[in-house]
Amino acid sequence: MKRICWLLAALLLFAWFPGCSKKEKAPEAQRANPSTEQATDAIRDFGQRPIDKARETQRLGEDRTRAIDEAMKNLNR
Repeated sequence: MKRICWLLAALLLFAWFPGCSKKEKAPEAQRANPSTEQATDAIRDFGQRPIDKARETQRLGEDRTRAIDEAMKNLNR
């Protein structure tokens, strides 16, 4: 009975150590390659630039319309 307890304790001890080391290495393994990160950024920028340009164009158009409206108000006075 004593041998079984020691054997069980040894098994649990050896089973516990590899489990701990795997948990520590998991975040490291999830890191992406620098080239993968660059590709991801390039794809995101490729989609985001036209949207940003469209928003800027819309804002400029609204500013121009607002300036024309103010000029018309000043002429009517």
